[in-house]
Amino acid sequence: MKGAPRSLEEWLFYKLMNSAGFHRFVRRIYYKVNGINPQQMETMGKTNQLFRPTGLQKFKAYRMLFWDEMRSTVGLPTITGKYLRK
Repeated sequence: MKGAPRSLEEWLFYKLMNSAGFHRFVRRIYYKVNGINPQQMETMGKTNQLFRPTGLQKFKAYRMLFWDEMRSTVGLPTITGKYLRK
């Protein structure tokens, strides 16, 4: 949240949107309405393999972001935008 909420309604909205329990409730209702088996969807989203970047990959990413920031500082267009998801 960027600063204080302007009203009680806005504060309640942010609390609700940041609540994990609310999202679980909505997901359960969504599954029931659309006839989806919740256990089937839960197993599809989880994987046992995590991406662990190597030191070289971390260095390349840092270098790209560093030079991209230097380019934007002097007013040139950024390059890394095409590699990031939108």
